[in-house]
Amino acid sequence: MSGATTQRCVNDDPSCRGPVELRMAVSGTGKPFPRCELHWEKRLDLEDELRERYPVHPPADWSPDDIGESWSEEDY
Repeated sequence: MSGATTQRCVNDDPSCRGPVELRMAVSGTGKPFPRCELHWEKRLDLEDELRERYPVHPPADWSPDDIGESWSEEDY
């Protein structure tokens, strides 16, 4: 009996391509997920889009005076 196990991509659909490996968590959960190469690349692209859309720091032209909102919990 070998120690190798066969993992299925977490997306598990006909579009899966490439080797399936446990991939590091990019969402902050700390839990790795098995993903094929194609879905790993798509997940990284999605993470880039999310980080661009929801940056950690406010844009240079952002002001809480504009709409009366805070950027982070520390602003309350």
